[in-house]
Amino acid sequence: MDMRIGFLLNDKHSLSSEEFGYGINLAFTVDSSFSIAAAVAIRTAVEHTPGRISIYVVDCGLTEDEKGTLRQCLPRPYDVTLSFLPLPENSISRELGPVWAKLDLFEILPVERVLYLDADILVRDNLAPLWKTDLQDQALGAVPDVGHPMGHNTSEKRPYFNAGVLLMDLTKIREMGVVELLEKGTKMRNAKFHGQDALNDYFKDWVPLSLRWNAQGLGTYASYPSIDRELLNLEDMNDPAIVHFTGPVNPSLVEVLNPYVQPTTAKPWGYLGSPGHPFSGEWWNALEKTPYEIPKDRISKKREIIEQKISEAAKEFRKRALEEP
Repeated sequence: MDMRIGFLLNDKHSLSSEEFGYGINLAFTVDSSFSIAAAVAIRTAVEHTPGRISIYVVDCGLTEDEKGTLRQCLPRPYDVTLSFLPLPENSISRELGPVWAKLDLFEILPVERVLYLDADILVRDNLAPLWKTDLQDQALGAVPDVGHPMGHNTSEKRPYFNAGVLLMDLTKIREMGVVELLEKGTKMRNAKFHGQDALNDYFKDWVPLSLRWNAQGLGTYASYPSIDRELLNLEDMNDPAIVHFTGPVNPSLVEVLNPYVQPTTAKPWGYLGSPGHPFSGEWWNALEKTPYEIPKDRISKKREIIEQKISEAAKEFRKRALEEP
């Protein structure tokens, strides 16, 4: 009989899972483009969370060197394990890309409860209180999406969560039918927000968590007026436990010049950085504690990407101009 670790105890049991030594299970999905981000996420998660931690990294295309670097990010390896899990051959993310890898977690993680974290996050506080959250017999706990609290489907308004931080009861999810979820993902391959849309469509009932556990849009769209956003407790993001750097790594010129979103949302390690973000400095300070070094030619690389984005924008402009009647 296969034995699963990280199981949940019956509420009537007098002992906690920590007393059995199982601790917290964390999961990430990472490819090479997000390995530097994962280094910060893993380092800060372990640094702020005492006790036993099992970390599962779903390998979406990491090199052996990148895996070795991530292993070196653990500040205390004696009670933290880091395991790399390969994608199954029939995984949805092999077909649709790494942004869909969250949907593969349910089949490949060897645990029954897990806290999933996107790689583009910065942990600033102990994750244990989040891990111990009562899911109230639901399969999933998540934080409302700050950009689209009631979803981005204008014809159907209902609470919509951001998939960057997910507390999941994998036993319940497996009982609900993983195959059905994967099929839904395949049918929604053209969804605007990819796997996040598929998860929201499947998990219509979920436990809302505080924005403190997934602070999004800081320094940019979180402060924009919105009727839907007024329903959120945005003050919970004043001192966040988890900062989520939403937006693209290297935004296009169109996104950079968008007058409706200024400053634009972007990742700290991209060519633009995260302009106006109150925690970008903390992210860079955390990176210095990892084996990753800031490239000496970072400025010249930034110029190359800027020139590339300008060239792409110019080509798109010419293309549209020729299409005009």
